[in-house]
Amino acid sequence: MADLLTAVYNRTDGHMPKILAKDSPAGCLAKALPGLPESDRKSLEDLALVLRYDADELIAQESSYSSGVYAVCDGLVAIGKHAPQSHEKRVLRFLAPGEWYGLEAFFLGGNPVNLQYARTIVGSSLLFFETSRLRAFLQHHPQALFDLCRWFAREVTMLEFKLTREATESVDRNLALLLLALANKYGVPESDGTVRLEFPITRQTMAELLGISLETLMRVLRRFRERDLIDTHRWGFEILSRGKLEDIARTPELYRTIIEQTL
Repeated sequence: MADLLTAVYNRTDGHMPKILAKDSPAGCLAKALPGLPESDRKSLEDLALVLRYDADELIAQESSYSSGVYAVCDGLVAIGKHAPQSHEKRVLRFLAPGEWYGLEAFFLGGNPVNLQYARTIVGSSLLFFETSRLRAFLQHHPQALFDLCRWFAREVTMLEFKLTREATESVDRNLALLLLALANKYGVPESDGTVRLEFPITRQTMAELLGISLETLMRVLRRFRERDLIDTHRWGFEILSRGKLEDIARTPELYRTIIEQTL
């Protein structure tokens, strides 16, 4: 246990997670490695440390030493990068329960550093696996390695789609897609056909996720309100016309599903 505590002490702010616990991570591993037999998941449980973070708390800093990988158990985590010169933040995606952070450094080897920062959106629990212990486990459990490769394949598909779309499509279409994906995953349909979207994401985070300035986002949101596509509230958004947003987004179902899985 002492070695694991030392391994997670790799953050630049000098603080440990608020709560450290050795609770059962079985449910989390069933989501993170769905093809791994239950008996093998139980063996992996012994290697995991359960960490609890408050909302808006740093898990790992970009370019800091990577001592292991994390799997989200509950809550929501944003991962992103800083621009080299301006140091502006760009949110790449959200990690939901069952998703991984730190696998790039884990597989690349060499001098392992975190390639993105990771910060909680809401209070979250994560599993931490120290690098050498997880590598030893994967050497004898190819099914777990296959699950991780499948997760990586989805990540590559999603990032290629986002890169191409953001370079070729308008801000209106990209925002429409984001709102649809959030509504489909987190929204609550109302009897009048609208969708209530209470989601703990700030306007600044939305702008970073879209790769635009906050001012640009506010202008597009105002335009959407004027066209009766959405209504904005302190608690979130109300989708007034899903059909019109779909016409603006113009996205194949395959890619929309992938985007939803990464929010």
